[in-house]
Amino acid sequence: MENENFIEFHNISKIFPGVKALDNISFNIKRGEIHALVGENGAGKSTLINICSGVLTPNDGFIVINGNKVKISNPKAAEDFKIATAFQEVPICPYMSIAQNIFLGPAPVSKFGLLNEKFMNKKTAELLNMFDIRRHPKDRMGKLSISEQSMIQILRVLNTEPYFIILDEPTSSLSYEQKDILFTVLNKIRSERELTVLYVSHRLEEIFEITNRITVLKDGKFITTLNTNETEIDSIINLMVGRNIDKNSMRKKKSIGSVILEAKDISRLGVLENISFKLRKGEILGIAGLQGAGRTELGRAVFGADKIDNGNIYIDGKKVKIKNISQAIKYGIAMISENRRDEGIIPQLSVKANLILVAYTRVSYIGFLINKKINALVNDFISKLNIKVSSSMQKISNLSGGNQQKVIISRWLAKNPRILICDEPTKGIDVGAKSEIHSMIVDLAIKGISVLLISSELPEILSICDRVIVMKKGRITGELTFEEATEEKIMRYATA
Repeated sequence: MENENFIEFHNISKIFPGVKALDNISFNIKRGEIHALVGENGAGKSTLINICSGVLTPNDGFIVINGNKVKISNPKAAEDFKIATAFQEVPICPYMSIAQNIFLGPAPVSKFGLLNEKFMNKKTAELLNMFDIRRHPKDRMGKLSISEQSMIQILRVLNTEPYFIILDEPTSSLSYEQKDILFTVLNKIRSERELTVLYVSHRLEEIFEITNRITVLKDGKFITTLNTNETEIDSIINLMVGRNIDKNSMRKKKSIGSVILEAKDISRLGVLENISFKLRKGEILGIAGLQGAGRTELGRAVFGADKIDNGNIYIDGKKVKIKNISQAIKYGIAMISENRRDEGIIPQLSVKANLILVAYTRVSYIGFLINKKINALVNDFISKLNIKVSSSMQKISNLSGGNQQKVIISRWLAKNPRILICDEPTKGIDVGAKSEIHSMIVDLAIKGISVLLISSELPEILSICDRVIVMKKGRITGELTFEEATEEKIMRYATA
């Protein structure tokens, strides 16, 4: 008789120098189920994923697949057991085609021993069609949007026809439509061939939409496994963080002042069309819309990262020229990028080096860096923002996503900005760290910093924004006050 469980974890422990990342973890994942793994950053989710994928080996414990005790000692062993993983940080070969990226590794060859590109392109076209991605298999990967690259990563995994797939934050870059397509495809494959899925996400609403059971980890320990239809989001949050999070606490009183930034008729061919808005001192202005609406492009245009064709920007009522990022910084504008991995952190450098990147004038004298000033500045932000590090010399790549984001926020706060553009500031961040960052943004606004918040998460927009602008296809289609804004109204403007 076939085993009910596809995979079982028995007393799995993993120790890194000074840290016990997993402590005696035991649970199972049933064949053909979509099983959620949740927990705060640092709970042990990534370590468990890497053990399943053969990237890491446990110090203690063992894994059972189909009733047989196995050893997944390397990624090739995971592949042999038909385990495939779509990691959160999308590894791509930007100068290769979509088809070549999907067939990385063992690729099909013709009878003459040559790469069978005809087959690769045909198969890729079928996969792209399945996910309604309107791209040609020969399109260069680096030309795709982040959301499209994420979808291609999932296609690459599904192309191996695995028995067990691990999806690590699969929707963090996807639009609502792409998310719905992914869920439809997962359910279809699951019903056709009993595909088993380990679904790791901080978006708890999605977990309740797609999964059968939920396993909660906290501080490297197993807490519980629950049937999804027998629990609630607030209960899961409490198990993850050990406390209730008051969403209403974000509505703190603050004084919104005069207009600090105004954009008039900002246009960029094929991207932005006659965008006009005002941002006031101490205001949090939300920019909502579906993927491809032009939200990120608008933020980059204001920050001088992308050139505009027409339109003007005014700071304190005076027209200014912002042709590059240096000029934007000069006018007190800072931007936290959506793409934390490629545009936010320098992974090989320390927390200290990452934090002071744009604040050299604060920690130097006549061009010479003063170590005492550097340490004082860095330690001050580590303390104020509650950044969890072993020391300021720790590599930023070894921090959780939430703590990396706090370092990036600290970097720009060290520059004393007047205007902060936040593009998906809580992308891929757990519910506890997300709450901290929301509170931090609100406190910045109370201190008089004006915030332009770009987010695809409507609860985030609705919980902390004073006003919301909705975009579609590079145009503003609606504007709502905090009192007027609802998910239904925002979606109506985003899809109208």
